[in-house]
Amino acid sequence: MADENKWEQFASSFEEKNNYVVGIKDIQRVKVALLSVTNLGKMLELGCGNGTYTSCFVDSASHITATDLSEDMVAVTKERFDGIEHVTVESADCFALPYEDNSFDTVFMANLLHVIPEPERALAEANRVLKPEGKLMAMSFTLDGMSFFNKLGLKYRFVKTYGAKSGSSTMMTPQLASSLASTAKFENITTQVLGKSVKAVYLSATKRKVTENQTIEAAVAV
Repeated sequence: MADENKWEQFASSFEEKNNYVVGIKDIQRVKVALLSVTNLGKMLELGCGNGTYTSCFVDSASHITATDLSEDMVAVTKERFDGIEHVTVESADCFALPYEDNSFDTVFMANLLHVIPEPERALAEANRVLKPEGKLMAMSFTLDGMSFFNKLGLKYRFVKTYGAKSGSSTMMTPQLASSLASTAKFENITTQVLGKSVKAVYLSATKRKVTENQTIEAAVAV
């Protein structure tokens, strides 16, 4: 995919470039929020990039499977977490995950939903691989709440660094994030906007609990 190749070429300097485009202080604000979440169990990360946010969960997850479609991003992240036994880094397509149903306690994705053509498909796959009552955490860039001048500055830095924005990108808002999660059959959906100059939507939700009737129906089907 052309969009994937666009990001792949920045693998070796991705964090440095994001620090410039977004700003270290606002990235740190997001990290503080992520570091506050505990007891994540067996965790899957989609679109891990170079592992910037993966590092936030090393102490709060029993095991992390960090994935990205870009082989170059995977290589960089593997090197970053080399020697950390409970972090596995591998290539995976968020639209067709190579994992069994009900495999993970937590699924996390950062800055993925707004750059892929069908975010609802990625959320549906996240729901599939989550255990019942498993946790979804998604963080995605938004213009919501940003001032005109901050938007202008961000656009300048982005185009200067990465080139023109992809035609397949989605302008994420708290309302859209909630709607997408609901469509993917998540519940207990909450959103908040993080950041000061540059903003991000932080979505939290859970997979529905399996009812007694569903358990009986599944047993009969077998």
